[in-house]
Amino acid sequence: MINQMKKIFTGIALFIFALNVSAQDDLLNMIEKETPKTSTPVYATFKSSRIINMQSNENMKAKHMDFRIQHRFGTTENGAYDFFGLDVAQMRLSFDYGVTDRFMIGVGRNTMNKTYDGYAKYQLMQQKTKGKNSFPIGITYYGNMAINTLTFADPTRDNFFSSRLTYCNQIIFTRKFNDYISVAISPTMVHHNLVSTGTNDIYALGIGASFKITRSTRFNVEYIPRLNGRNDIKDSKGNPMYYDAFAFGFDIETGGHVFQLHFTNAQGLIEQQFITENTNKIAFNTLRFGFNLSRTFSFDKSRK
Repeated sequence: MINQMKKIFTGIALFIFALNVSAQDDLLNMIEKETPKTSTPVYATFKSSRIINMQSNENMKAKHMDFRIQHRFGTTENGAYDFFGLDVAQMRLSFDYGVTDRFMIGVGRNTMNKTYDGYAKYQLMQQKTKGKNSFPIGITYYGNMAINTLTFADPTRDNFFSSRLTYCNQIIFTRKFNDYISVAISPTMVHHNLVSTGTNDIYALGIGASFKITRSTRFNVEYIPRLNGRNDIKDSKGNPMYYDAFAFGFDIETGGHVFQLHFTNAQGLIEQQFITENTNKIAFNTLRFGFNLSRTFSFDKSRK
């Protein structure tokens, strides 16, 4: 009788042990399924390749082209005489093309100083979440070269083609905190081959943010303080001639269009202009109304 009871208890113990091992295996399998082995890239940090003036980390997808019109009116300080700035305007046309999903090139032409520019942007690191190789921020490089095609002020002296050239290099650090808030910090260096006075190299730190309001609307704000050369050039009264750029506005997405409405104290439309050649203080009567209109075209026949 005792031997039979021992056999029964031994069988029950083995059965419970087998259930316990099976439960542990099931739990481990569930954990492995819930924890992805590969990280997930973060997309749509910003609505457009530009926040307002500043570059964002966004690129065109491979085999896609973006045609962009940037239009900026004058300041309101002359009131009705200039129709509150609508009589005075700067405009830039540009084409951006995605060579790959992470590498974009482009060309542009703007009316300020009749400037042509060419540029490239490459996503060095993508923000990634929910994986073993997650990365907390996005890192993007942007560089351009621009040429001023105005007639030389003194054609009788020796003028060199290289004197017309300017360059910009910047690293763009971005983070999308959630579906509603994204930020960008952009250390920037602008170089002018020829300057009348002051330094050839200007360093700045762009700070921008975007806040989601609705599914198709975002509020953007940015400030680009210069780190050197702030007081190198002064007017006849001893006041600085150039000021930091500030802007705020809205992104409105409608199908293949991204429509940006904004106000800014900067008249220029590329980094060399709104960082180093901005002559307007940050004040209500020096703000300029402007808009950026973007339209995307696809050359990828494999995607419908």
